[in-house]
Amino acid sequence: MLSGCSLVPSKNGKVKTPQFTFSQSIWKSTDGGKTWQAKNKGEGKAHTTNIEVLNLAINPQNSQNVFVGLRHGGILETNNGGDTWKFMNFKSDKVYGLALSSSNGKAMLYASGVWNKRGKIFKTSNDGEQWQEIYTTPAEGPLIISLTIDPKKSNIIYATTSNNEAIKSVDGGASWKNIYEANAPILKVAVDYYDSNLIYFITDAGQIFRSTNGGSNSENITQKINQSMVKFSRKNFNVLKTSLSKSGWVYLAGNGGIILSKDKGESWKRISTLDNPNEFPVNTLAINPKNYKELVYGASQTVYKSSDNGAHWTTFQFNTKMKTRSLIYNPTNPNIVYVGFIK
Repeated sequence: MLSGCSLVPSKNGKVKTPQFTFSQSIWKSTDGGKTWQAKNKGEGKAHTTNIEVLNLAINPQNSQNVFVGLRHGGILETNNGGDTWKFMNFKSDKVYGLALSSSNGKAMLYASGVWNKRGKIFKTSNDGEQWQEIYTTPAEGPLIISLTIDPKKSNIIYATTSNNEAIKSVDGGASWKNIYEANAPILKVAVDYYDSNLIYFITDAGQIFRSTNGGSNSENITQKINQSMVKFSRKNFNVLKTSLSKSGWVYLAGNGGIILSKDKGESWKRISTLDNPNEFPVNTLAINPKNYKELVYGASQTVYKSSDNGAHWTTFQFNTKMKTRSLIYNPTNPNIVYVGFIK
């Protein structure tokens, strides 16, 4: 939570910048996740404390430009690789979804949150000077849980809701359609880097779905995991990732550790973790975008790194009482990794 401040719209419609004091909530590695340094300096007189990170995103046009979606406080931004941070002008206190795309040399930032008690999606192309509302839930209550941009087609956006829906836009958010309705909130959509039609959904009820036609039809592939290795339930997996260097590779992580499919979810194998995931669940996972053998994952106050696809791991213990929440590689220089923490 933010200490001693609030984020409210001012009379001119802009968001008042809260004063905040940094704890050790955002860290950066310059050696691929072996060692880490806290990045905790606010610009000017701004200071931050008890910042809680929900998600991280890096500008594909400028990797020094990093965005942090917060549980309380809106969005933090750095233009110098984390050396200093500032608050963006953003309406919502909580930022459930955060995603960046680039087209024609321009970066577009998408963010989801709550405004006037309704879940909404906004986008900006001018660093938050103006935000355009591009989606709203029909009533108070439902949230936009996550946002995903197609890595090859930046106009294609997926969003998931606490109202059990996955929705899709093919025109940068100008219009939307419902592509799937589950029996529980859909936590995340992941898109195969080499095939925009191949997408996966994971739900809070412990189900994973696959579509081979961009969401027009979906297949429940949960049973394929049950048969091949583990009982799948909401206590097992809640992290969903696809590989940026291997077509058809998809990862799941959570209380069940880490599992990998190399054949679009048809069969699965376990990637060994260093500690018991039932006791220390995998909270976040990132795969080196240029080397599929290199993985980093977070559990409790520790980040683990493997350079041989999980055969061996190194560890780094963070001086914080919070837990790892989000890991992200710099897409152009994978020696640089960021991690965010949450209570």
